Amino acid sequence: MKLTTLLVCDAGLDKRQTIEDLIHSQPSLALVSTVSGSMAREQIGSLHPKLVWIELSPAPVRGLSLLAELRETFSDVYFFVSYEVPDPELIRTAYRLGASDFLDAERWRTDLPAAVQSIQLKHQSESISTAAGKVIAIFSPTGGIGATTICTNLAGYLGKYGESCIVDLDLQFGMIAQYLNLEPSFSLSTIDFSHTNFDATYLRNLMTRYDEKLSILAAPPDLEDIGDIYAAQVQEILYTAKQEFRFTLVDLPKNLLDERAIATLDLADQVLVITEYNWAAIVNARKCLDTFKAHYNQEKLLLIINRSEWQPQDVLSECRASLNYPIFHEIVNDTKTAKWANNQGQIAPPQSAMGKSLDSLARRLGGGEQLLITQKDSEKAAGFKLPAFFKR
Repeated sequence: MKLTTLLVCDAGLDKRQTIEDLIHSQPSLALVSTVSGSMAREQIGSLHPKLVWIELSPAPVRGLSLLAELRETFSDVYFFVSYEVPDPELIRTAYRLGASDFLDAERWRTDLPAAVQSIQLKHQSESISTAAGKVIAIFSPTGGIGATTICTNLAGYLGKYGESCIVDLDLQFGMIAQYLNLEPSFSLSTIDFSHTNFDATYLRNLMTRYDEKLSILAAPPDLEDIGDIYAAQVQEILYTAKQEFRFTLVDLPKNLLDERAIATLDLADQVLVITEYNWAAIVNARKCLDTFKAHYNQEKLLLIINRSEWQPQDVLSECRASLNYPIFHEIVNDTKTAKWANNQGQIAPPQSAMGKSLDSLARRLGGGEQLLITQKDSEKAAGFKLPAFFKR
């Protein structure tokens, strides 16, 4: 299936011809027209392209303003942005405004195929039937928050609602295998996409089983093994896992500019943003959410407070005001159980405070909330409740 593509370019004829040739070089793209910035809105409305490529030259600020305007109007269209040099500020702003990829003149010939494949896989994922599994990305913009602990234990509790797996995408320092006391024979670096028909059977052969309901795909054991893993390959892994498992959890690295992390966020059905009630973590969470909101809707972005503990009312009010985002769930501060689970390679016991919190979160994510309705009338379900300071 080809992606109909509209080029928006106010640069000179040479630049326009170069980009048109690039688009024609991709078998998956079909160029429908090249227009000026002033005609972009009208042509998108009449031609209905799936992909719009915006060249920022000769006025980058004006080009980014156009991106923001078009992204807001045409939310179902993908956007590429290009510029002569990879200016960091332009890249950050483009992604914040909703661009799927940023291509610079030095690398667009090598990067374009992967960027196109990423869009195709995302487009495919949006057409998957509701019977397919769910991909849940776990992300914390601050280190030491406990995101990996949440990932392993949440996956264990989601096993109540269907078979689950974890993909450890923290390629440099992933610890999923260690937190579950596993010694994988294979990892992400084992995959050879160039010679392999990547299907569900092959994926399962690469995984290490924790129990009958949970398997993991481990991060590479050595740092030198991470260079050959690309965004499009990660999306192919997740696309396959989504067909095979009820829940696929992905433990993400801290680097939001990592193309593999961006590809995962695009494909994920839900993104759990993990933070704590401390100032530094809240500041980072706010930055993260402000960026994510330009790309994803609120139903996809779920804010999780880890290690929640009693705080004075004025402190909680200040935390809430600073986050400026609805809290989906709070996980209680149960350091003793968390340390035991990680050191023993076990899932937190269901009778522990941490286990009860994660069980409640898994019930909401797994669609098991309705199970509570079947209890006896005398057994009132203690479903999730917003903290008291939100009830105003």
